[in-house]
Amino acid sequence: MQDGSQTAAHARAMAELLLRIGRKQPLQGVAWLAVPLLLGALVVPGYAAERKLIDTVVGAAAGQDGSSLLRTVWPYLAWLFAIALLRTGLGSLQAVLDVRMRERASRQLQAEVHERAGRVRLERLEEAAYFDRLRRAQEAAGSDLLGMLQQVLAFLRLLCELGGVLLVVFAVHPSVGSLLVLVFALSMGIRLEADIGVRQQNRELTREGRQADYLREELTQPRTIKELRLYRSMELLIGIWSRSMRRSLALRMNARRREIRRGVLISAIQIAGLFGGIVWLALGLRDGGVTAGILVVTFQAMRQAYGLSASMVFPLSKLYAMGAKLADLAAYLREPPEAEGAGRAGRNAATSLSEPVGGVPGSAGRIVFEDVGFRYAGAAVPALRGIRLTLTPGETVALVGDNGAGKSTLVKLLLGLYRPTSGRITWDGADYHTLNPVRLRQAMAAAFQDFVRYETTLRDNVGFGSPELLQDDARLREALDAGGARSLERLAGGLDGRTGQLAAGGRELSGGQWQRLAIARAALRDSPLLVLDEPTAALDPEQETELFRSFRSLAAGRTVLVVAHRLGWARFADRIVVLREGEIVEQGDHETLLIANGPYAAMFRAQAEWYRQEAPPAASAGGGSTA
Repeated sequence: MQDGSQTAAHARAMAELLLRIGRKQPLQGVAWLAVPLLLGALVVPGYAAERKLIDTVVGAAAGQDGSSLLRTVWPYLAWLFAIALLRTGLGSLQAVLDVRMRERASRQLQAEVHERAGRVRLERLEEAAYFDRLRRAQEAAGSDLLGMLQQVLAFLRLLCELGGVLLVVFAVHPSVGSLLVLVFALSMGIRLEADIGVRQQNRELTREGRQADYLREELTQPRTIKELRLYRSMELLIGIWSRSMRRSLALRMNARRREIRRGVLISAIQIAGLFGGIVWLALGLRDGGVTAGILVVTFQAMRQAYGLSASMVFPLSKLYAMGAKLADLAAYLREPPEAEGAGRAGRNAATSLSEPVGGVPGSAGRIVFEDVGFRYAGAAVPALRGIRLTLTPGETVALVGDNGAGKSTLVKLLLGLYRPTSGRITWDGADYHTLNPVRLRQAMAAAFQDFVRYETTLRDNVGFGSPELLQDDARLREALDAGGARSLERLAGGLDGRTGQLAAGGRELSGGQWQRLAIARAALRDSPLLVLDEPTAALDPEQETELFRSFRSLAAGRTVLVVAHRLGWARFADRIVVLREGEIVEQGDHETLLIANGPYAAMFRAQAEWYRQEAPPAASAGGGSTA
C-alpha cells in the first residue's frame, strides 16, 4: 500500500514537472506531444490499406492477369508507401524535437533551481538538510530530467501506437478487441510486477556481489596474503568468500527461475489469446462476415499489441526508478521562492523572484550594531551576543580574534547575508530589514577568505564584482592595480585570456594570485563599504607587502573592515575590535591596546615572538671554539 501511494506521488510529481515545462514552452510542448499522436494515428490507415490490398488480391487473383491486378492494387500500394514515408519523416522530426525539448526543459528547470538558490537566506543555505535538498534538486534537473522526458516520449509513442492497434481490432470485431485488451492488461501487469521485483532483487544481488568481489580482490593482494600466511587463515577467508559466492549464485538462480516462470506464463496467455481471437474470426469466414484481409490484419495487430506490452515496460520501469529524484525536484520547485522583502514581516511575504522592495541606503554609510546577537539553527549557544559596534564613514576597522570567536559571522551580518536573531543593524539610522537588500548590497563590496576561483576569463573574474563595468577596460585595470594583480593581465595574455585549466590555453594561478583577483573584484565596485576577510591568507610575504602598498588607494573614501589573522594589518587600522567567544572584549587603536595589555597585546606579542629571528651562533676562524 505504501509502495503504491509512493508510486502515485512520484507520478504526480512528474506530471507537475511536465506542466511546469509546458507553461513556459507551450508551442514546443504541443509539437513534442503531437508527433507521437500522429505516429499512432498512422497505424489505422496503414492497417486499413493492408486489409484492402489483401482482400483485393485474394478476390481478383483468379480472374486477372498480372498487369490488370497491379492496376487494381496500385492505389493501396501507393497509400502504404506514403504512410511509410510519412512515418520516416515524423520519426526524424520527433528526434529533433525531442533533443530540443529536453535541452530547453533542462535549462529552464536548472535556471529555476539556481534562481531560488540565489535568493535563499545564507544561514538557511548553510543548513545541511536544506543544502542536501538543493543538491538533489540540482542533480535531478540535469540528467534525471533528460531521462524522464526521453522515457515519457517513448511511452507516449508506444501508447499512441497501442491505441491505433486497439482501434483497428475493435473496428474489425469488438469481442476480439475486448479479448485483446484483457490479454494485454494481464501481460503488462505481470511484466511490470516482474520488472519491479527484478530491481528490488538487484539491490540484494549488488550487496552480495560487492562482498564477494571485495573478498576475491583481497585474496590476491600481497599484503593480505602476507598476513593470512602468518596467521594460517587463508582457508578461513576462502571459506567466507565461497559462502558469499554461493549466496550470490542462489539469489541469481532464484531470480532467473522466477523470470522463466513469468515468461512462460505470459507466453501461454498471449498464445491462448491469439489463438482464441483467430479461431473466433475464422468461424466468420464461412458466412462471409470476415475476409482474408480482416483475418491477416487482426493477426498482425494482435501480435503487435503483444510486442508493445513488452516494449512499454522499459520506459515505465525507468520512470519508476527515477521517480524519487524527480519528486525531490518537484518538491523543491513547489516551494514559494524565498524573496527578500522589506520589513521584518517581509521575510516570506513575497512570492516573486523579481527585485524586492524597500528603502534606498543613505549615502553617508554610518553602520551601527545595536545589541546584536546571532544563533545558528540547532546551536546550543549563540555565535554572537550583545554586539555594540559603530562603523563611521571613511574609517578602517580591523576585526581580530581567535578561531571560532565569531568574526566570519559578524562579517555576514554586516553584509546583510545573515539576519540578527536579536538586536538590529542600521545604515544611516535605517534598519537593514527596511532597506531594499539589492540596493543595500550594491553599497558593499567584499573579498572573502574562501574566495571563488572563476575559471573563465580574467575580464569575467574582475567584472563579476560590478557587471555593468564588464567592458570598461580602464576600470578593470584600475581594479587589478588596487588588488595588486596587474601582472596577471600579462600572465593570462590580456583581459580576455583564460584563467584556470578548464579551457584550452588557460593559465593555472596560485592561491595567492586567485586571492588578489578576489580583491580586485571587490575593488571594482565603487561602494562606500569594503570588507576584506583575511586578505593575505593565501599570499606570500612579498605579495603581502605589495598589497600593503596598494591598501591606501584601495581604502580611500571607503569604510573598510579588515578581518585580520596576521596582526601586522591591524597597525594600519584606525580602530581594532577584538572578539572573544562571540563578544567584543576590547577596542581601540594599536598603541592603546598594547598599553592596555589585554587580549590584543597578548596575541600581538605571541605573533611577534613567532616571527622574531634569533641570530645564529658565531663561528670562530679556523673552526675553533670561542668561550
